[in-house]
Amino acid sequence: MALTDPIITDSGPVSGVVLGEPGKEVRVYRSIPYAAPPLGELRWKPPQPLKPWKRIRDCTQPSKPCPQVERPFCPGPYSEDCLYLVVMTPAKRANQRLPVMVWFHGGGYSIGSGGMAPWGTSLALAQRGVVLVSVTHRLGPLGCLALPALSKESPQGVSGNYLFLDCIAALQWVQRNIAAFGGNPDNVTIFGESGGAGKSDALMASPLAKGLFHRVILESGANGGTGEQARLVVTLKDAEALGERLVKEYLKKDPNDLAALRALPAEELVKASLKMTEDSRAERPEGVTLTDTLKVDGYFMPDFPDNIFRAGKQNNVPLITCANLGELIAEKTLLKMPGVIKAYITRLESAHRLGTKGFGCIFSHVPSKWRQEGVMAYHGIELMYLFGVYKVIGNLAHFVGFAKPSGASSPDAGITEEDRLVSEAMMSLWVQFARSGDPNVKGLVKWPTWELATDRYLDIAWPLQVKSGYSRVAGQ
Repeated sequence: MALTDPIITDSGPVSGVVLGEPGKEVRVYRSIPYAAPPLGELRWKPPQPLKPWKRIRDCTQPSKPCPQVERPFCPGPYSEDCLYLVVMTPAKRANQRLPVMVWFHGGGYSIGSGGMAPWGTSLALAQRGVVLVSVTHRLGPLGCLALPALSKESPQGVSGNYLFLDCIAALQWVQRNIAAFGGNPDNVTIFGESGGAGKSDALMASPLAKGLFHRVILESGANGGTGEQARLVVTLKDAEALGERLVKEYLKKDPNDLAALRALPAEELVKASLKMTEDSRAERPEGVTLTDTLKVDGYFMPDFPDNIFRAGKQNNVPLITCANLGELIAEKTLLKMPGVIKAYITRLESAHRLGTKGFGCIFSHVPSKWRQEGVMAYHGIELMYLFGVYKVIGNLAHFVGFAKPSGASSPDAGITEEDRLVSEAMMSLWVQFARSGDPNVKGLVKWPTWELATDRYLDIAWPLQVKSGYSRVAGQ
């Protein structure tokens, strides 16, 4: 049966738009809701079921990101009504059962959206034969605030992991509905970069996500290891104390008056959270400073993720772990995070013990002119290659926000044929992994599974190379 609009979801019919050149058409649905808007009484509640609709819902326009501190790469307007998906499908038939890739965006746990340009609007991955789903969810104090009063009203006695519960609701929507878009709910890969990798990593460790996905790709992020990565995870008790400090000192409110807190404009919460974070970092740079954290609550997250992986209690699926070389060793870089390798090794060791395939890699490619300027592969650069948009790597927002802080002096990155080859290879590897759980592609270098005895990994530059010493790349 041919795939045509409207597509019938379990909440109602939706229509999108067909994009792409002839022969590579993709159906795009930019704003499909996956849970009820978390407004009013639903602020700081787990995601709730949608109210069904009967008329065809136009999903051709993008949804708004969750309220956040404005950044050039994710401009406003923002809205607390933010629980939406982008679905891109190249399927021609409803029963095609293509692999599904669910993308969780970066930006820590406080900024970004599933539709961020340029990667959030690129058709390139979907054109390679996967159904691509991008998730927008709650962020910052709207997605992460913990308070004793919020925990008390919860049937599970918890608060603060609303962002992650949104991610689970999105994956549940995929299980119920993606077959109607030509996708296979029994072959779902979750992947993300930076904060998106943290979300994917948390879902691997959470018993609530069991059975909702079948492969994982982590790019530049995890909830563990050392440094900034480790500080993103706190106990519920500590998180509640941080929440009370935010409400008392920065909002000047009673932390037990939930009605008053739910009536506050979202922008006030965002501004207060930012101010508290800035003040806390000035007071104690080495300590936990963020309200935007993953909580060890005994419900969504039973223990610190590193402990869960060491005990082999994670959702055990094939995985790829990827870091960018500049994040690990560069003197000048947007974000330095050598501790992420330690977290990756913990996850790869656990997979190996359980007989599951795990693959390690380092993305080290930099365009020719920036390479001459001494730039190393900085935080986020691989996204321009993974989503096939490397030609616009020098656009103003990306240059100012990502490349310039890492040493680039000109938006002219010096794009050559090597950039195209790296992009084509990376997309092929990721899509093949989504299809089969093994990223190896005929015609490219053989990428071995990781094991401590050999410690081998793939270096993603041109040409692709297999190297040894993954656990030692960051000098740890």
